[in-house]
Amino acid sequence: MCPRPACGKIAYMIEVCERTSQLRPDVFVRSPRRSGLTRVLTSMGATVLVESGHGLSVTGMDACRIASAAAAHFIPIQELTPR
Repeated sequence: MCPRPACGKIAYMIEVCERTSQLRPDVFVRSPRRSGLTRVLTSMGATVLVESGHGLSVTGMDACRIASAAAAHFIPIQELTPR
């Protein structure tokens, strides 16, 4: 017999929509000009974190807007992956 009174029972439950709203999807972007792309995207309100291999993790902006902003500033994109 389990000595704890809550053994085998759910102690805390979060609804699926509440849990998914806590997630922050990002877009992985790879560019040889990541510093320039970072300046452009942050000026547009995105949050940008540097990742290895010329990669950036971008939140607050979808892939389509990222691609359009890069193209408008003649910044090449080598990879653009929503995660």
